[in-house]
Amino acid sequence: MAGMWRFGRNPARVLRGTDLETALVSASYGTDPLLRSGCEAVRGGDAEAGAALLVETREDPEVRAYQAEALGRAAVDRPDEVAALVEGGADPADTMLWLGHALLARAVAAPAGGADTTRADRKAFEAALHEARVPLEEAARRRPDDAAPWAALQTVAMGLGDREERERAWTEATARAPHHFPAHLTRVRSLAPSRGGSAEEMFAAAGAAADTAPEGSPLSAVLALAHAEYLRGEQRRLLREGNSAYIAAMSLGRLHGEAVRELFALARGWASAAVPHVRGVQAHHLFGWAFHRAGEKDLARWHLGAVGRYVCDIPWAFFGSARAEAALAMAELGVDPRADRGTGTGSGIG
Repeated sequence: MAGMWRFGRNPARVLRGTDLETALVSASYGTDPLLRSGCEAVRGGDAEAGAALLVETREDPEVRAYQAEALGRAAVDRPDEVAALVEGGADPADTMLWLGHALLARAVAAPAGGADTTRADRKAFEAALHEARVPLEEAARRRPDDAAPWAALQTVAMGLGDREERERAWTEATARAPHHFPAHLTRVRSLAPSRGGSAEEMFAAAGAAADTAPEGSPLSAVLALAHAEYLRGEQRRLLREGNSAYIAAMSLGRLHGEAVRELFALARGWASAAVPHVRGVQAHHLFGWAFHRAGEKDLARWHLGAVGRYVCDIPWAFFGSARAEAALAMAELGVDPRADRGTGTGSGIG
């Protein structure tokens, strides 16, 4: 299966997951050095550095959403400073998009987003999502052609369990950018059985996105996301039924058969024509997770060898600590992120 991928490995060197964890860097502030530098400046109190970055993204909906997400996480404790930028002459649409993402990041980071939280926590979580919705809707109003606010509003609606608003946001986002990665990512997640959807709906949406993705786009990786969401839901069900974590993990087994063949065809299609994309590292993690789960070691090794030191929460965090899960998989495959063969923002495919 792995004939068309190039990969290198030193089988004599034994790696341990715990050795690799410290080498991995979260991709939550992006994988582009300029964006990461901007996020660090924002975290240090320089909100204007973030505003300058967003100005440059208006013609690229993928980069705009990606940077708004990262800058939102960087400003999670500084939403007032972002809001104040408007008084200093910053573009209101850019600022409202960023503020919405900062408030959304704050809502998602709260423990109230989990399944085992109290009623009061849930109410606080919902209030935080409603707060994030206001600037995002204002951003959408001020820049009618921008898909980024709608992609974020879809996330808000998913968190609130508001099906009607979720459908509207999905329609609006894809009307402006039909192959928008975060819009499709949230679409697949929102249709998961654990959120009131069905496995059939979820896999149909993921399959359609993958089948219609432009040549060289990492969007086909959303099918791997659907498998991760499905397995996470099944694992939670087994745990609720009283099974131990070990039994639950063992019961799920591997991806196999037609599912793996389909993922292989999609990954091969992307690999053969990949273009640099801000979500390239995310796609490598999704495919890498899926092939590791399927026991396709060569394919998993190739994808995880292309991410460099960056680790994405999705899908690893579905099954534990993202850093620990990814490091363990890399160790099992003989991938050493300390060698840093990854390409950061691109696909890693030459």
